[in-house]
Amino acid sequence: METKLMKNTLHFLDRVWIGVMFGLVCPLFCFFLAFLLIDNENSFSIFWYNFTHDAFPYDFEMNNANNELKKNILILSLLLNLVVFYIAYFSLKFDRFIKGLVFITLFLVGLSYLFIY
Repeated sequence: METKLMKNTLHFLDRVWIGVMFGLVCPLFCFFLAFLLIDNENSFSIFWYNFTHDAFPYDFEMNNANNELKKNILILSLLLNLVVFYIAYFSLKFDRFIKGLVFITLFLVGLSYLFIY
């Protein structure tokens, strides 16, 4: 009985635009969490510059290590969308919410591919 009541009260979340918003907020939250965990001594602007540019343009090995770090940060950022997908699809059966979440997740994967390669 409690699960039916919870599904009815959360039914207003089953909207495409709410799925898009969750799909944007969750990776941003994880990206800031990665900033706090990985790069404590630098400011966020330095972290963002190193994330969007080659940190070591003349050193091939260090640049490869930096690219691996970028990949891991992006995977960590998009991993929370997978958890939200699992909860919304398998537990709550939110079909429209999932459409927005999957759309924005695939869009962010395409953008992250541009950042890496």
